[in-house]
Amino acid sequence: MTELSAQELISRIDDIGTCMFTTVDSSKRLVSRPMSVSHIDEQHRLWFFSPAESEKIDDVLGDGHVNLAFVADKTWISVTGVAQVVDDAHKKQQLEDLGAKAYFAKGGEDSEALLISVDPDTAQYWEGPGKAVALVKLVASTVTDSAPAMGDKGRVEL
Repeated sequence: MTELSAQELISRIDDIGTCMFTTVDSSKRLVSRPMSVSHIDEQHRLWFFSPAESEKIDDVLGDGHVNLAFVADKTWISVTGVAQVVDDAHKKQQLEDLGAKAYFAKGGEDSEALLISVDPDTAQYWEGPGKAVALVKLVASTVTDSAPAMGDKGRVEL
């Protein structure tokens, strides 16, 4: 099994780019929605643009604990952390990306645009073989009565 460094994991997250962003609402229910990462800074904080009138803003202001689930072809990453709402005009302008320009009339300068910053605690990851290799390993494991080695997994402190 290959252990990933924090930087290697951040690189994979950056490559995937979009996650299911899960918050805890006022009724303590988990609520998920797809969101694109606008930026990952040197402290590994993940930054997102969000409309000010979004329920996720209320969720972040309430509980603040989040999970970010990233999925690519053979990679699954689950990031836990604490989110906060940031309304900083300079930071919004600095992090403005195509998504901000597409969703907000004035891009990052739009008063309806807020930033959500996620300070990650830990991340878990799983990397597996492709479907064909996985099928062969599953079949082989039934013949040999042994558990299949389906790839790498690990936990990274961020």
